[in-house]
This record gives sequence, structure tokens and C-alpha cells, in this order.
Amino acid sequence: MKHTVQRDWRTSRPSRRNRVSFDQTTALGGLTMALFAYILYYFIYPMIAKGLLW
Repeated sequence: MKHTVQRDWRTSRPSRRNRVSFDQTTALGGLTMALFAYILYYFIYPMIAKGLLW
């Protein structure tokens, strides 16, 4: 079987109007940052305030 190249490559690319999108990577990054902020605020900051870490 002969290998062929897709001729209409522009249909597979996103349009220029829709460059900002909320995809899975953005969602996981946001959840990671929220979890990090939660841990920092509720566990790490009280330890620093009480002088347990310094």
C-alpha cells in the first residue's frame, strides 16, 4: 500500500479566531495550583506563624 500525505492540512488546525480554549491541560493546571494554595494556606502558613518551621 502506498503511503500518502493528507492534502487538506488546514482542516486539522484550529482556527485563528478560537486560539484561547479551556482544555484538559488548563483544567489540571488550575486544579494543581488550587490544591497547592490550599495546602500552603491551611497547613504550611500556620506552622510558620507558630514558629514550628523557623
